[in-house]
Amino acid sequence: MSRSDEDKKTITLEVLSLGSGGLRLDNISSMQVQLADGSWLGIRPGHAPLITATGDGELKYWQYGKEQVAQVKGGILTLKDDLISVLTTH
Repeated sequence: MSRSDEDKKTITLEVLSLGSGGLRLDNISSMQVQLADGSWLGIRPGHAPLITATGDGELKYWQYGKEQVAQVKGGILTLKDDLISVLTTH
């Protein structure tokens, strides 16, 4: 796969909350999320599958060449096949 093909891949992000609905974003080129231990996790297209606990804080993502920020509560993040789901309870 050429570098230009890799640059065209994107991530889909879903934030699902039992208390306040949710958010779905497509065409994310990369993102960073704060984990429960306070460290940061960066994700780009093609990242290995994972499950991890997130902390309260910012979720930074790059969409259409611009950095965006969303506030999220702590929860569980799953990643598989360039689909990121964050489930929170508040």
